[in-house]
Amino acid sequence: MTTVEVNILADEDQDFVMSILTALAQKHIIEFDRPDSFSAEGPDLTDHELVNRIQKSEQGTRYSFEEAKAKLGL
Repeated sequence: MTTVEVNILADEDQDFVMSILTALAQKHIIEFDRPDSFSAEGPDLTDHELVNRIQKSEQGTRYSFEEAKAKLGL
């Protein structure tokens, strides 16, 4: 088993990401804890590190809700 931490970088993507995680959990592919069940604080980042993370997320692949559902077979 592998444990990962997921940080949703854009507030407008939160519902989308949570719906994907919920769908995966319903198929017993993953288990996850809701953010309110543990501290939501992440590591302290410098301004440079934060800007790098934001830029990386903006350059990453984005899918519409329907495209994501299709890729996950939902």
